[in-house]
Amino acid sequence: MRKSPKERRNQYVQAQRITTAEAAIAVKAQPAMTFSATHPAYTYTSLCPDPALREPPAKGKKVECETRR
Repeated sequence: MRKSPKERRNQYVQAQRITTAEAAIAVKAQPAMTFSATHPAYTYTSLCPDPALREPPAKGKKVECETRR
């Protein structure tokens, strides 16, 4: 069964409202606190911008570092 132009328009507007609501929720959410979000790019590689994080920590040692963005 084909949808009328009015039904298609209503479906489109509803999808836009859902997308807008989800975006608003994402903006209000707390920032991610994952390892990759809190550490500089290329952590534990020779390309890491922070010289202290170019080598991986010894096994069993907890990683404690502060990065500023």
